[in-house]
Amino acid sequence: MAETSFAGSARRTMVRLDPLTSAEFGPFFSGLLEGYAADHVRTGHWTQEEAPERARDEVQKLLPDGLGTPNHLFFSIRAEPSDEKVGVIWLAIEPRGAFVYDLLVFEPHRRKGYAESAMREAERVSRERGAERITLHVFGDNEGARKLYQKLGYTETNVLMSKPLSP
Repeated sequence: MAETSFAGSARRTMVRLDPLTSAEFGPFFSGLLEGYAADHVRTGHWTQEEAPERARDEVQKLLPDGLGTPNHLFFSIRAEPSDEKVGVIWLAIEPRGAFVYDLLVFEPHRRKGYAESAMREAERVSRERGAERITLHVFGDNEGARKLYQKLGYTETNVLMSKPLSP
């Protein structure tokens, strides 16, 4: 269980990571594809027309066996002590270390410390499985996520920049 303190506050946010069930995986997978496609359209990498197919192709390459794909771990993020499901995290243990493929905190639960606590739990799970490093990708325009990860000690390892050109 992760415990997170907030500066200037006695409030603590704690979460538990429970394995995602097969019933939960379907809706998670659909939302993941939709969000991943939208992120690539928003950032100018893909067109609206090609995005759904490209998102499905990329994710299916990573998850050929869906929920049962070896070394890929899917968790419901549960608030403690209420046991309310507040999000989902997808973590993989790979030769390069652990990789966070997706962290989603549901809209009504954002900005309450759940993402930070979930990441601390993901780090613990990764260490327990032998990972010496944890890595993730965040789109450059996601300032909230970038601030969270920097607060947790993550550093940028490369930066891809883009500029639209006017005709």
